[in-house]
Amino acid sequence: MLNSWTALFAPRLMASMLCLLPTVLSAGELGDFHRQVADAYAPYRSAMFYLRTGNPGVASLELGAAAKQWQAVAERFGDQTPDAFSEDPAFADSLTAISKAFEDGAAALQKEDAEAATEALEPIRSELAALRRRNGLRTFSDCIDDMNAAMDRLWVLRDAPPDFDDPAAVNQAKRAAAVTLFLYQRCHDQASDQQKAEEEFQRLFDGSLASLPLVFEALDQKNEGLLVNLLRELRSFDRMIWLQFG
Repeated sequence: MLNSWTALFAPRLMASMLCLLPTVLSAGELGDFHRQVADAYAPYRSAMFYLRTGNPGVASLELGAAAKQWQAVAERFGDQTPDAFSEDPAFADSLTAISKAFEDGAAALQKEDAEAATEALEPIRSELAALRRRNGLRTFSDCIDDMNAAMDRLWVLRDAPPDFDDPAAVNQAKRAAAVTLFLYQRCHDQASDQQKAEEEFQRLFDGSLASLPLVFEALDQKNEGLLVNLLRELRSFDRMIWLQFG
């Protein structure tokens, strides 16, 4: 009886498993792509940080590590597009554009032109984000990008605080703060358990989530000095979060 059941259903079961196999492989292949990109993106963030803080020597070392890791991405996936990107005609162009940005950044640093290096390297972040977005993919890095963009908008108040006697202007500033707070909380909640367990993650996010509500108090109190100090602190947290976890 058992042999008859096996003879009848085993071929069908095997066929079903084979049909599922490409999906499993594709998921693993996409995971490998994300991991290898992350391996290149971490030293890239460090290079950008050191360029902004006026340390081109260390930036050059970090950039070299990032470029080496990115070369591995381009070599592996340049001719074998992961299934998740198979319908994207611009996939190969994105890889090429990022490779060129690394090359141009390194060339500028060899000429000791930190400003040109920064300009050449900056598009890498948006290129990677656009690649994922147009293919319906999202990673934790995209959450951090949204959060950083919100902080950029809030940071405008540092040099252009609202007219505290204009309720509409104050409410607009509060909306910017509310959006920023929401996105910080979302990234905090979406982080992996491993990230949440890190002391630096807790310090940066706990500090940010404690300071952001105080922006509303500064606005209500018409306290420009407090507002500016809070924004300076938040800007520092924001940049360090991108450096460590972006």
